[in-house]
Amino acid sequence: MGMREYITRRIIYALIILALSTVLLFGMVRLLPGDPIRAAMQQNVDLTDESIVQEVRARYGLDKPVHIQFVLWLRDFVKGDWGTSLSSGEPVWDMFLRRLPVTLLLFVGATFWAWVIGIPLGIFSALNRNSYLDASFTGISIVGISIPVFWEAILLIYALAVIIKIFPPSGYVPFFTSPWQNFMCIVLPTFVMGTQSAGSFSRYIRSSLLEVLGQDYIRTARAKGLREKAVVWKHAAKPALIPVVTVIGLSWGHLIAGSFIVEFMFAIPGLGRMGVDAVFARDFPVLQATLILVVINVLFANLLVDILYGYLDPRVRVQK
Repeated sequence: MGMREYITRRIIYALIILALSTVLLFGMVRLLPGDPIRAAMQQNVDLTDESIVQEVRARYGLDKPVHIQFVLWLRDFVKGDWGTSLSSGEPVWDMFLRRLPVTLLLFVGATFWAWVIGIPLGIFSALNRNSYLDASFTGISIVGISIPVFWEAILLIYALAVIIKIFPPSGYVPFFTSPWQNFMCIVLPTFVMGTQSAGSFSRYIRSSLLEVLGQDYIRTARAKGLREKAVVWKHAAKPALIPVVTVIGLSWGHLIAGSFIVEFMFAIPGLGRMGVDAVFARDFPVLQATLILVVINVLFANLLVDILYGYLDPRVRVQK
């Protein structure tokens, strides 16, 4: 199978999954308990007037059958009309554009921590196999994978924001308002988000690098008198990183899921916080858009990983 055919096949698979996920998420949002219209109106109008409730319900198209609602919503979503928030009355698209840079900044910071911590730990563990250094790094990686995001956030806030008072406990300052305060606000959240990915990177890199270092061509390279540094970086690094590519794709999904908890705990106005607030407020237009965006991001990340994997290892393009 050629590279072009392989990419086309992966794109078709991704579109099929996206279509099924869209239908499933639309139905799940509609099954949430409670009446979203009454929840949004309870502080503004007298809900005993059923005519007002029905009027608002018709305005949002909720008086139509579910399948008609889905078709109309999908048509508008593709056009860029993502509906209007029931809580604030603001267009969901505008809310998304305002919060997207915040979440992207967190993703960049979390990826930085994951790579800076995870890759060196994995490499040094593999090069010092069965040593005290290897055992220490392995323990750190396991802790990073195992500790719940919310618990790590609580510990870091208490230790570094309450006791030592190095970082602010919560809140967010835009970069263009104060670059330094922006940096201080995102250090803890990005570290918490990147910890689990760092632990996964470390374990996979160690395992993959050890497997590659045991191959015959590596022993041949050493027998030729090559320096260990050249053997590791020129001959073992690229093959060892092939399985790690898959982990990078999976970690993107973990980062997105973690952003919901982290943004809520650190009071950061990103897309994750927007989704959590929508759940509490039963704001289904915002929740629908948020969940679909999560699916699109995860599918896009995995599509890129599949393409990169097919490029690095042509064997995966072989049609069985």
